[in-house]
Amino acid sequence: MKTKDVIYMIYNENEQSVTSMGIEFIDFINCLTIEPNNILLLASGYTGEDYHYGLRLEFVRNQNLNDLYKENVYSYGDFCWVDFDWIFTLDNLTPHEKAELLYLGYYKQPLGSPFFEKLNNKFVYLAHDDGWFNKIFYKDKNQYIDVLGRLVSNRVKSYRKNVSPLSQDIGEQLALFAKDGILIDLYRVIKSRNSVEIPFNVIGKIMDFDDVYNNMERHKAKAKSEYWLVYKKDEWVIRSYN
Repeated sequence: MKTKDVIYMIYNENEQSVTSMGIEFIDFINCLTIEPNNILLLASGYTGEDYHYGLRLEFVRNQNLNDLYKENVYSYGDFCWVDFDWIFTLDNLTPHEKAELLYLGYYKQPLGSPFFEKLNNKFVYLAHDDGWFNKIFYKDKNQYIDVLGRLVSNRVKSYRKNVSPLSQDIGEQLALFAKDGILIDLYRVIKSRNSVEIPFNVIGKIMDFDDVYNNMERHKAKAKSEYWLVYKKDEWVIRSYN
């Protein structure tokens, strides 16, 4: 079993963040409906064409983003970034705003708000060993619902092509479960001619991902209920067979 065979996520509605295991950078990018305009790299091993001397940080212009997407960002160890709209805004950041950005990349948590008015960033992406520990802040909750809906459908396209994303309603239901920490068992997908079924359990908010991964069966056994994401007749539903 590989980490991509499971998705564990905790949705924190108050701080508009999702902490996860099993979701990689390229998964996230492939689920976005709108590509970032530009990316400011707060922590990475990437060396591209653009470097901001005032911040002493690499950034990636929109036309060069595909080069970044092809990178093995897991090899960087820490991989943290924010999107931003316009290059000139990097020159207009105050010393305090610069300090907040550097703190965000180093400690993987915001000093104040994770969203910067001058940058107009929609996301903050904070990862260590990308795909093992990722924390993403979403400015708009609906963007998280969109990503969640496409993430699930993208993962089952190896079993069945042309799978629709989760509807807004089902995505919101799954997000409610994720507030208490959900473990989605992609290695236990049940495939039939007419349907695809994916089991998931609400196992609680556990920040020790080694514990989650190494003691998965114990956590699932302790869960109160098992639920299933079921795709049939071109739509998703959530069912419980308990």
